[in-house]
Order: sequence, then structure tokens, then C-alpha cells
Amino acid sequence: MIYNKPRDFIFRVPDPKKTEKQSKKEKRKNKKDNIETSVVITKQKPRKQEIAKIASFFVTLYLGTVLAFIIPLRPTYSESEKRNLQEFPEFSVQSLFTGDYFDDITLWFSDTFPFREGMTRVNTFLKSLSGFSTVEIHGDVEGGDDIPDIPLDVDATVAPPTTTEVTTTKPTTTEPPTVTSPAVVETTGKDIQATVPDDMNIQSLGAILIAGNSAYEYYSFSNSLAPRFINSVSNIKNASGNKSNVYTLIVPTSIDIELNDAIRKDINSSDQKKALEFFNSSLKNTTAVTGIYENLRNHRTEYLYFRTDHHWTALGAYYAYEQFIYTKGVTPVPIKDYKTLHFDGFLGTFYASSGQSSDLAKTPDTVIAYEPFNNVDFTITQKDGATFKWKVIADATDYAQSMKYTAFIGADQPYSVIENFDNPDGETCLVIKDSFGNAFVPFLIPHYKTIHIIDPRHYELTLSEFSQNKKIDDIIFISNISTTRNEIFISAMEEFIK
Repeated sequence: MIYNKPRDFIFRVPDPKKTEKQSKKEKRKNKKDNIETSVVITKQKPRKQEIAKIASFFVTLYLGTVLAFIIPLRPTYSESEKRNLQEFPEFSVQSLFTGDYFDDITLWFSDTFPFREGMTRVNTFLKSLSGFSTVEIHGDVEGGDDIPDIPLDVDATVAPPTTTEVTTTKPTTTEPPTVTSPAVVETTGKDIQATVPDDMNIQSLGAILIAGNSAYEYYSFSNSLAPRFINSVSNIKNASGNKSNVYTLIVPTSIDIELNDAIRKDINSSDQKKALEFFNSSLKNTTAVTGIYENLRNHRTEYLYFRTDHHWTALGAYYAYEQFIYTKGVTPVPIKDYKTLHFDGFLGTFYASSGQSSDLAKTPDTVIAYEPFNNVDFTITQKDGATFKWKVIADATDYAQSMKYTAFIGADQPYSVIENFDNPDGETCLVIKDSFGNAFVPFLIPHYKTIHIIDPRHYELTLSEFSQNKKIDDIIFISNISTTRNEIFISAMEEFIK
């Protein structure tokens, strides 16, 4: 029997070098497979993210659109601009066919978007990040007419022509002949807010200029409106029964008193000094109180006008009061005799008209008031006939930042009266005023027994009706020079002075 030779069983030991090479090769293969898998996953992932982003965008757009059309969320009044916003139009067939209906809807939609005040502030802040400008202009600058060189004849319909071209350079300062009082340097700069008339015709501001942290309103002389202003003021004495002394104070605004001369000389704003000379010389049947411009210019480094608002301060009003008292022939009360009250954080009409300028917001104004020392009673009568007692100088500490000027005589009320119990044998006066008169009236208290105060924009009777059966010694008309070209104010005066 033949037996095959048994097969040898050989156990081979793995070659370490070869095993290592195979291991590396497998790792590389596995890594490649993982990378390919990762690429596939990565390619799929962005598609999901993009879909999520697109969905989020359309959801936000949808919600924003729904929110924008929710009428209760849309504001009706702008606190910063101090005006009623556009109302939703009433439907009519005529407005539908003319297209006015849809135009008004567009205006309503753009003027009353939700969260308007906050978004306006954000917009102003973002604009401020684009760079700093030392001089800015807000609004359209309207060139004024030439200021006449000769007085206007009362009852004329247009002002006389000029013989020389008006200059807009800063006038030189002349000393007032009578004022010798020392300078007063101040470097700081039932809710009465609810009683301000709802239909108040807030004085429309013209273009404003911002230089640094202060704003100034342009003044443009109006050849067509000046005669109407002059005629209405000149008729005060006749309409009141020819029984009273009539005094007129026209107040310059800050652009010609405090604006730096180097900037003012290039500004297209009518020369207020020349305009004041024209108005004061044209007025009839009244004593024009002159020297106000000069007295304010002499104190121009003091705190005479607010930086963020078109009004003057109580200190500026005091210097005009000085000129009035000297004109009347009596002695003014020294300002040091008054106790001062300070209300910080005032941001006024210029701040609102500038779109809430960040340059103005950096240095809010301080309303400084001089508290009367006499024992007085102050009564306000509203348009509906309701009356209430108030303070001549109210505590405006907690008033809204835009309302702090209403600390003076309860703001622009139709009619109010001050009774001075410390002067029972004194005279009686009537003050016809715009809002500049609010800071002026408190200084009159020591000189009168009774002070009647009328704002012709809100008072519904005529002057002749008011004057019946009243003994009025003095009638004082006071307004700022911008009212001489403000048709709303002039029309109100024409309705009142009858």
C-alpha cells in the first residue's frame, strides 16, 4: 500500500511591515469613505438651512404685514413732532374715481406705522453714525422778500418797495440808551399737559439750522403778510374802545441774537434788526417798545434762548420786560429778588423738527423760571368755559421732556387772569400774546392789580366783546418776529381784533 507523504502544515507568522502597510491602506480607504459620506451629508445640510431661512423670512414678512394693518397699533399722534398723524380717509365715490382715496390711504399707511417713535429714534441714531456735521439744515429754506426802507401806511395792502437790497449779515450791536442792569449769567442750560387745547394751532416752524448742539429757526420777511400783521396790531386801540394805552413788543429769535457771526453772515435769513425797525415804525396807535434787540444782543453770551426749542428762556424775557418797564416810565424789579426754579431735561420743538437730532439730544435744555413773590390768584378758563386754579409757575419736574415750557402760566390757554392781592390799588392790563409771552407775563405781576391774558389763536370772542364793561389801563401785545409771516397767527389776530 502506497501512502502519500503527509502534507506539511505550516504556520506562517505575519510580516509586521506588510501588515502595517495593509493597515494604513485600509485606514486611508475608510477615511476616504468617511469623507465622501461627509460630503454627501454636508451637501444636504445647507439645503435644509436655506429652506429654514426662507421660511423664516416669509413668516416674518407675513407677521409684519399683519401687524402693520392692525389699526389699534397704529399711532394717531406724534409726541416728538407734536402733531396729529394722518387719519384713515373716509370713503366716497368721488375720491375713489379721482384716486384721492387710495393716495390718502398710502399717506395714512406711511405716516402711522406701528412703533413709529422708537423707529424714528433708531433711524436718527444710525444716521449719526455716518459722520459728524457741525452745521445741518432741516427743512426748505425760503428766501425772504426785501424789507422796505420806509414805514408802511396803515390800511395799505402791500408793503412799499425797497430802495436797497436787504443784507443778511449780522448787524452791529448798539447800546440801548436806558438799560443799565447787571448781567445775569446762567450757563445751564390736574395735569396742565392735559389742558392744552386739543385744536391748538402749533406754530409751524420754518427751516432750522443746527450748529453744534444748538438749533436756530430761519426768518423770512413776507411782503404780503407784513401789512396784515401791522393793520391788525394797529387796530387794537380802536377795537378796545380807545380807552387804554397800547404797547407792542416784537421779539427777535435766536438766529440773529446768539448764532455765531461767522456762520450768520452766510445764512439766507432776513435781517431781523431791519425788520423790527420797519414794523415798529409802521405800527400806529400803539407805543412800540424798542431796544429789545439791542438789550438781548448785549447779553447774548447768557442763556437767553433754548438750544433745542424755538422759545426764549425766562432770562431772555426778563430783558424784554426791562425795556417795557423803562418805556412805561417805572422801575423794573431786580431779577435777583426772585427765587429760581430749575426743570432739567427739556427737548423742545427744534429737537422734534430735526427728527430728534442726536446732536441736540446730547445737551438737553434746562427751563429756569423766576417764581413770583407776590400773593396771587391765577385762574385759567378753557375753550369749553371750564375754569380751574393753577400756579403762575408750575412744577414741571415730572412733565414730558417736550412739555416743560408749559411751566409758565399754564401754557397757551384761551383766557386766564392773575389777581395780585399785594397791589389792591394797582392798574389793570391785558396781555395779547403768542407763546413767547408765557415766560414774559410773570414779570408783570408786581406792577398790576389784575392781569388778563388772551391767546388770540384759541379765544373765541372779539376784543371789543371782551373789553365791554372792563377798565383796562394798559394793553400789551407781545409775539416773536416769526408771527409777522405766520398766516395762522395773523388770521387769528384779524378775527380777534374787531
